[in-house]
Amino acid sequence: MIGFRLFSLAALLMALLAFSTSQHTRAHAAEPETSSETPAATNQDKIRVYATAWGMTLAEDGTGFYNDLARLVMGELMEDIRYDLIPYRRANRTFAQNNASCHYPSTLNYMAATGIVEDTSDLIESYFFLRSVAHIFSPYGSKPVQEKADVSGKVIAYPMGAEVPQLLDGYGASFIPVNDETGKADLLINGRVELMIAYMPDVKFVFDSLNRILPPYDPTFTINDDNIAIVCHRTEATTAFINAVNDRVQQLRDSGKLASFLQENGLDPAYYLGALVRPTLGH
Repeated sequence: MIGFRLFSLAALLMALLAFSTSQHTRAHAAEPETSSETPAATNQDKIRVYATAWGMTLAEDGTGFYNDLARLVMGELMEDIRYDLIPYRRANRTFAQNNASCHYPSTLNYMAATGIVEDTSDLIESYFFLRSVAHIFSPYGSKPVQEKADVSGKVIAYPMGAEVPQLLDGYGASFIPVNDETGKADLLINGRVELMIAYMPDVKFVFDSLNRILPPYDPTFTINDDNIAIVCHRTEATTAFINAVNDRVQQLRDSGKLASFLQENGLDPAYYLGALVRPTLGH
């Protein structure tokens, strides 16, 4: 009996020792590893560039001409930012609320004209990537609009958020804002509006996708001649980012890579590559 008790006591002590060792091992494994390396910036730390997804040329899935242009221009800088593709109106609203963010495609002219940000004095703008020109398109088989007076009494589809109503104020037109490029084209094609305002080169890609030629328009008459750039709220970080973007744009222009990109997309660099900068309403 004594031998049995001693055996039981020894077994109990061994079990307690094994349990204690197991708990120590688990506690040690739960301790976080320490490192002298600086952790990489998280998405929350990165500058947010709000891209205004508006349709096939700037789609939320990352496809489209303007997404390709952004990737070309920003290159490796894309690793240091958070490129947020979100619906057009939400992108505008979120940019206005986040005073450390950026907006693409954009210009100070656009910001001043649309009032997305009430005070534009603390916004900064990159070099221009591309010329962006607004034309008035008429239904197939009709005469193109050649002056602002020709829109009198017409129902016009235009890009939601664009300054079109202000540009044609006083000419007696009615306006229907549309937030999708293809949907806007369909309104004109199906006769639901009498005119359509769209920007080149965007509208070219839309009608190419529909296997249609461009509707009648006068290429010598435009209601707005602007550019494509990035606009940011001014901070130390965004200023450094804009400077880096400017360096990239200059290099792409000097090397001919930006011109080649435009040619590959069926665009004439002589027309679409304008000046790097110009005085704007926002300055």
